[in-house]
Amino acid sequence: MDIIYSHTNNWYHADFARRLHADLPDPLRATARLLNVVEWLDSEPSDHVVVVNWEEAVREPRLGPRVAELCARVAHTPRRTLLSAECVGTTWFELHFAEGIAWTDFIEVGWFGYPLPEPYGALPYHVLGTVATRAEQEQFRQFSAALEQLPAQGDHRPLPWAFVGMRTPERIAFARELVRWQPNGLLLLAEPGPARPGSGRLTGDGLERLLHQARLYIWRTQHSVPYFETFRVHDALRCGALPVKIDPSHADSFATVPCVFPSLDAMKEALATSGWAGLLAAMYAAALARPALGDAFAAIVAGPPPPASHVQPV
Repeated sequence: MDIIYSHTNNWYHADFARRLHADLPDPLRATARLLNVVEWLDSEPSDHVVVVNWEEAVREPRLGPRVAELCARVAHTPRRTLLSAECVGTTWFELHFAEGIAWTDFIEVGWFGYPLPEPYGALPYHVLGTVATRAEQEQFRQFSAALEQLPAQGDHRPLPWAFVGMRTPERIAFARELVRWQPNGLLLLAEPGPARPGSGRLTGDGLERLLHQARLYIWRTQHSVPYFETFRVHDALRCGALPVKIDPSHADSFATVPCVFPSLDAMKEALATSGWAGLLAAMYAAALARPALGDAFAAIVAGPPPPASHVQPV
């Protein structure tokens, strides 16, 4: 099995590919190769390719004129698994199919699954259900245990909130709400596009340094359909920050997760009732109730292409 990815187009998903490969159970990791798309074209392929976020992989800047070669090689590989980290129903999701690759199976990265649009309804669809490695889960256990020794409202952290994401009119309006509530947070809204050098977005190291200082890692949804940003939640938990999503239209779809609220006022009420440490402990518990990344992936890809799984719509 080959796991391939774009190595310069988006650090977010390149980091995910590396963490996934490193966390595979030993029998599978011994035979699985991790290659960026250029390396893969220069090697002898296996009969199973797993593509991390095809819409970025096929637009890898260092491919140059070899895009057609990449498409042809993927298309002719017997098993073609798409590992998608894009919101179903958006333009980014549709780009996974723009080159006409007939995927043999589709794995949703994240905690939740979503109904596929009509053209893709017959595609075997599976939900990874997690993005935390075994080592990160152990870190979560340690962070959760230490919460009892920390201030209930997280006052030891200098930034009340950090709001990072793509710029939209709704997010600009929400940022004004945040500033009126707590004026000393950090706001960075960039133009849409992948997280790569020159994009105006934070690097991985920069985001980590920021989240180690913030009590809340907060964002407002930018999608018109239900979507749970698992990577954002994971980034926050790795750094001891409380992840908070504000979704006025679809918060009820994620009622099982204690970090999604319909409004800033609803979040403030939860903080007053449960405390920052209490909500963060509940989020660690929710993350630890899920399998480790490598084990969840191995369960899906081991053996022949799996049949389509039923996904409860959110």
